[in-house]
Amino acid sequence: MPRIFLILGLATCTVFGWMFYQYSEQQQELSQVHQYQTVLYEKAELIYQQAQEWSKPININVSDHRLQGDYKVMADFVLSEMIQNAEARNAYLRELKAIHWDQFLNIDRLDKDRQQKYVETEQMLRQAHLLAAQYQEQSAQREENTLARAKQLSIKSHLRRQLTDSLRESRDSDQTHALFALELLVLDKADALFQILKNNKWEKKNQRFMFYQDQPIKPFNDLYKQVLDLNAQMEKIKKQNRQAVEQRL
Repeated sequence: MPRIFLILGLATCTVFGWMFYQYSEQQQELSQVHQYQTVLYEKAELIYQQAQEWSKPININVSDHRLQGDYKVMADFVLSEMIQNAEARNAYLRELKAIHWDQFLNIDRLDKDRQQKYVETEQMLRQAHLLAAQYQEQSAQREENTLARAKQLSIKSHLRRQLTDSLRESRDSDQTHALFALELLVLDKADALFQILKNNKWEKKNQRFMFYQDQPIKPFNDLYKQVLDLNAQMEKIKKQNRQAVEQRL
């Protein structure tokens, strides 16, 4: 009998010991999950803030002493990818700035270029289309590469699965995609506006486009208003992003 009790006692200790170990492991993992989320939020805010100064490189240390093991690997990976995406976006904006894209509809520039047969404007449009196509292609490739690398991370399988699912969800809801889609629409409108200006006689009067004929006035004004509406939508998205960050600060 004592031997039976001893065996039962050892078995009971083993079971409860394993249960306690599992509970302890779960508590530690839960703590790491909370720390992981905190670190991501904090550093994502820093990345977003620095990314607003798109003329300067982002300088943030992705590693954090609060994380260890798989969660450190995941956080370092996610934050590094965020920085790369932000840097790619900023590089695209710098390239647009370099071709003076923000001055495309500047009436003084267009009036001067009209006298040069729109050489500058046509080159600007070609470059803007090329830059947009390159950025779109590189972004898509970068997203695929990110998912591929995430699947190869040396972490627990369930965490790797959660990470890849999270990356897909964030990709689908990324506001940068929404901004870029609007920017492509602006580019299309810019093409149409330029065709009207190029194919119709006009002059600058009181900082306004004055056409010699009535026919192009309405389509030009409609397109111009659409560009303003698209710009307003982009500013709204940027404002929402800023507010979301400020609420967490």
